[in-house]
Amino acid sequence: MRLAAALLILTALGAAPAHAQDATNNTIVYRVKQGDTLELIAAEFYGDRTKAVFVMVENKLTHARPLKPGEKLRIPVSRDVTSAAGDTFKSLAETYLGNPGRGRFLAEFNGLPPDDGLPAGTLITIPFTIVHVAQATESISDIAKAYFGDGKNTELLRRYNFLEKSALDKGEQLIVPVYHVRLSAAKMPALDAESKARRDHRREASARVAKALPAARQAWKDGDFAGVKGALAQIAPDLDYLDAAEAVEVGVLLGAAHMAYDDDELALASFKRAVDRQPQYALRRYDYSPRVLAVWQKAGGKIE
Repeated sequence: MRLAAALLILTALGAAPAHAQDATNNTIVYRVKQGDTLELIAAEFYGDRTKAVFVMVENKLTHARPLKPGEKLRIPVSRDVTSAAGDTFKSLAETYLGNPGRGRFLAEFNGLPPDDGLPAGTLITIPFTIVHVAQATESISDIAKAYFGDGKNTELLRRYNFLEKSALDKGEQLIVPVYHVRLSAAKMPALDAESKARRDHRREASARVAKALPAARQAWKDGDFAGVKGALAQIAPDLDYLDAAEAVEVGVLLGAAHMAYDDDELALASFKRAVDRQPQYALRRYDYSPRVLAVWQKAGGKIE
């Protein structure tokens, strides 16, 4: 019934010209088997019969029809990517979603804070997208109902498309990010070797920092600055693979320890890496000496 309702709305909105966003969307080619229906294929790939509407839109089917064994269908799918050092939500959004301004949405879709630096080796899910072409004046609310089943995502669609208005004129396009539909685990393509290596590196770095940070904190409390440097020496090269909070703590501790040995250049480099990962992070004025705070500010850090 939900599928029928969605198809009815899509027909009214003019679904025929809608198509997957070719430049940034991946599809899987599926060869129809005897007894297959659109609903069964949706259940196989998405785990939900009611998501057949996306298979129909991708294949420009305006209504449900019997499928012929052997015919090929394109199945639109979300996919996982593994971030590399230097990647940000903005850069990933530009690559996969067509606009760096969608970085905040990509972070939200993955349940991650949009303003922190993205650790290398992080698994990020990229939603597939549909481009809806208005065949008449259409409200964004009705389009949201067609693709999401209700109008709750109306504001998301408007902001995602950088629109001030609440309706489309005939011929205008609206990009719909289908973030709530994922490929079944059994159907997900395997990560390539490079992506796996980054993912494994992140896991290993997280394990190392879990052991090193407590030792470095204790050494700092004891005034053992050599101990701080020794505890973090093996972690510093992996800063790009750590969570932002961990990366900042390592960078600040290591930078302050370098300053204890009057090595302001190394301290500045450590502080800069911390600031790059979490620009909004601020040092407490009463926790550090004026000299440390001066170098921290030179690195672009904030003070509270």
